[in-house]
Amino acid sequence: MTRIKFKKYHLEIIEALTEIGNPAFGKAVQKDRSSKLEHLGIKFPDLRRRVRQGFSFYELPEEEVLEVWNALWRTSPYGDVLFAALEFYSPIVKKKVNPTLWPVLRQWSERVDNWCHSDGLSAIYSRILESYPAEVYPQLISWNNAKSEWLRRISLVSLIHYSGKNAVFLPPKKVLPLVSNCLNDQRYYVQTAVGWVLREMGNAYPGEITKYLEMNAAKMGSPAFSRAIEKHSPKEHKHLQEMRKLKLAK
Repeated sequence: MTRIKFKKYHLEIIEALTEIGNPAFGKAVQKDRSSKLEHLGIKFPDLRRRVRQGFSFYELPEEEVLEVWNALWRTSPYGDVLFAALEFYSPIVKKKVNPTLWPVLRQWSERVDNWCHSDGLSAIYSRILESYPAEVYPQLISWNNAKSEWLRRISLVSLIHYSGKNAVFLPPKKVLPLVSNCLNDQRYYVQTAVGWVLREMGNAYPGEITKYLEMNAAKMGSPAFSRAIEKHSPKEHKHLQEMRKLKLAK
């Protein structure tokens, strides 16, 4: 596929998204997320509807559509184009994961510079992980040991299907080593990922996660700890908070 065609598709998307965007809101979003990418200021329901409406390249074969989205993800200066790519693949991977996706989409992590792109991409990674654990899990371990705040966050958030009854699909022995490796990373978006994963794991494995919190609460930052215990009973809340205070005081 030629560069001219890629530019044509990029222009098509930018024109469509600009029509439903709000420049002032876009600047506020960019500032709030500390992103280097320009934001057009589109609310997610509107973006979702426009992506579902379609673009001209949707008529291409599946592998060429992926080629287009990949080129756009890697080169567009607009954060909303990246969001459009995520909105395109998010419903697809919930139904079926094509094995050709992972070799391409795993490279998308390189452009992430804010929590929203990070979590949207992680939602897709979690579905690919469930279908192809032998290929994806080792990469998560590698990202878990990286210096990048966003790669470390992705390595954690990708372990869970967002939230709710079916969010947890991996056993603690697969999840907790990655969490433990990030306990001492005090960067905010790593800590909130730690807390969120523990909170969701607690829904499926309450006894094991409570024990883990009792042992490791003092190692966590406040954002991680407070999020991890959100769904515990008031009695457990108090017990864990008191235990953490005692350990921190030593």
